[in-house]
Amino acid sequence: MDRDAKEVVGVLMHVLDGGEVSPDQLAELSFGADGKLQRALDEAYIKLMEFAYDRELRCVDRALDREMRAALQIYLDRIVAAWEQESPNGT
Repeated sequence: MDRDAKEVVGVLMHVLDGGEVSPDQLAELSFGADGKLQRALDEAYIKLMEFAYDRELRCVDRALDREMRAALQIYLDRIVAAWEQESPNGT
């Protein structure tokens, strides 16, 4: 997986492990890929931005927080699947 995609995956893993991310941190991410991997990265980035901007709501609604984190797992899985499909040896 290229370095840019790994940065997005790293942020997703941090959030899935209970961490937080700010919109400013996300704005610093840069990533580029092709095809399905690019679409998966774009979708994950949008969901991460929603997650970051909804922090106050998530702090008062733990169920919403769990729901949003669970959705981010789906986007991480999509990135991994796209990478495996587009990588000749899956690495």
